Amino acid sequence: MPKFRDIYIEKAKTLADLGSLVVDLNVVDPVSVLLVNFSATNGAISNKNNPLARNITKIEVVDGSDILFSMDCRLAQALAYYWQKTYPYKAWQEYGGGGQADSFPIFFGRHLWDPVYALNPAKFRNPQVKISWNLATVNPVGATGFASGSLKMSIMARLMEGMAAPPTHFMMHKDHYSFTSAASGDERVPLPTDYPWAMFMLRAWESGVGINSSITKVKLSLDVDKDIPFDHSIGRQGLILENSHGLIHHGIRMFGDDAEVHQVWLAMQERANLTGETDTIIAMLQNLVNGQLTLGLKSDANVALTAKMIQCQVQGSLPWNCVAFPFGLLEDPATYLQVQTYGDIKAILTQGNVGAEVNLVLSQLREYKA
Repeated sequence: MPKFRDIYIEKAKTLADLGSLVVDLNVVDPVSVLLVNFSATNGAISNKNNPLARNITKIEVVDGSDILFSMDCRLAQALAYYWQKTYPYKAWQEYGGGGQADSFPIFFGRHLWDPVYALNPAKFRNPQVKISWNLATVNPVGATGFASGSLKMSIMARLMEGMAAPPTHFMMHKDHYSFTSAASGDERVPLPTDYPWAMFMLRAWESGVGINSSITKVKLSLDVDKDIPFDHSIGRQGLILENSHGLIHHGIRMFGDDAEVHQVWLAMQERANLTGETDTIIAMLQNLVNGQLTLGLKSDANVALTAKMIQCQVQGSLPWNCVAFPFGLLEDPATYLQVQTYGDIKAILTQGNVGAEVNLVLSQLREYKA
């Protein structure tokens, strides 16, 4: 009978405020999921609009020059949501001294404990996890950012023993292309044709700008329009994903002032309920548009308040301004986009606003060589 078990590769390892780390993935059994967790403590005053995922600049799984997984942790968290239809664990808190955490599951199969698709260490010479981070990416380390010396990391491998047969394939996930959007025109992005595609994911983010303003339409062209798997507006694809994935519900423990702007990290269908953490705070939503929430904080005497704690319950879609384009049924690889049969593949992105960060992520099914 198969045996499933979890082991720590690293457990609560304290990291410097800035740096990179290489960790040997020295296991012998197939890995279904790598679960990477980070935690840190806010500075003495606050740490606003700054989830840890914004500060983990790259996470990779490599075997020498062979890259098996590579992207920043905003993309990794969004990809995990689209993969499992559940938002990964997080604790986003903005008040002084509060703890924060973010979790990033890396799936090498179609689901946890996939018996056919997994990372088989026996097929690689020296598999490693590489991580880069900078706690000052958004806010300076200190009183209004993360507390110096507070960053911790754990890496858990979810292993499968005693399988009837070794895994035949694994899922490879990479951020293939990034650029800054222009005010208009098409960005034509050549994409690989080496392994079947299970999913294509696009991120377009600029603070206060709607994702469907930055990139208005996404088209996938195979062999110069011989085949077009999709040619959608971002808004249309968002509706398709809402039908398949539903809406995300998550909480942020905000710390802020009346009329202050906070991010909710969802790009469409945003809604929010605010509750003051004491009876003397009247918390209301002044505005919520393009992922930005404007707080309304008043006293019983209708006086604007500052430096107050608010529970914010958010609903919406497109986490981290990421929109996914799945191909077929995740459980059935025969329905994936068989890109090996084409000679030229391009993503054609129609731009509508200058200044957005744009990334293209591919999830591909890769077969082990005999």
